[in-house]
Amino acid sequence: MARPTNFGFDRFGGTNTDKPQRRTTPSLLRNRANTNKYPLNDYSADRRFYKSGAFGLGGKKKTGGFNFPLGGFGGGGRGGAAFAEEDLARQLEYDKAIWERSTPDVTGVGGQVRWDREKNMVTSTLSKENQDIYDAMYERQKRFGAEADALGAGGWEAMQQRRFDQKRGLYAESDAITEQRRLEQEQNTGASTTSKYWGSRAGQDAVNMRNMQLEEQAFAESQGMFESAMGRQRSDISQMTNLGNIPNSMIVTPTPNTAGNMQNVSTASTRWADNLAMESAKKAKGKSDFFGSLLGSLFG
Repeated sequence: MARPTNFGFDRFGGTNTDKPQRRTTPSLLRNRANTNKYPLNDYSADRRFYKSGAFGLGGKKKTGGFNFPLGGFGGGGRGGAAFAEEDLARQLEYDKAIWERSTPDVTGVGGQVRWDREKNMVTSTLSKENQDIYDAMYERQKRFGAEADALGAGGWEAMQQRRFDQKRGLYAESDAITEQRRLEQEQNTGASTTSKYWGSRAGQDAVNMRNMQLEEQAFAESQGMFESAMGRQRSDISQMTNLGNIPNSMIVTPTPNTAGNMQNVSTASTRWADNLAMESAKKAKGKSDFFGSLLGSLFG
């Protein structure tokens, strides 16, 4: 027998004028109600991700009784590297304070001292009055040095000869007068040739004896003049050094402690580096564990 046709309605009571209808069941109604529960890129409704902490889910961190995050005492969850960094900065400030207190600028009688930590240097200067004296001695020692160079040019023999010529020149006029008088006497007395010879010979012997003495004196005096010029130069240089010691002595007033707090700075720096390395390793391990858990929940 042919099955009767129900025009306009299906056998479940729904209309089929447009298209065939599926049976309306409790499960279909529940699925339709939850269709918008999982919008695109929003996993807040999926408890698998909520419990695992993925995608920033998992709720607000619990805190202790003093509103301190449990992840780190009093530091807002900061790791040890943050505290180590603060300690390093504090130690550097201590080091700077020690350096400044042990290296003060000094203005004393005759000079002053200035410290410059940025350039890692200290400068000592004379007062204006002492600087003028220092400059005068500097110019004077140059002149004495030039005199010593002039005297010593050519060696000791040249020095001696120059001094000998100077001393012998002092007798040139008197020797000429003596010689003239001898010739006048010989002329007036009608001296024979032999008498003239012996008279000339006696005069020359006297001159030679005197010149020998002058030569010995010239050697001693030339050496003395050279040593005098050198000594005067050395004296000025020594006085310049003594004058310069006035501000230089102020550099150690008080004794500088440039090492300061560097031992603690080194310790703090090492501690900071160690904590950075440790936290980096923890972060890398946390990422690995997270992706392992995520993949396990998706494909496990």
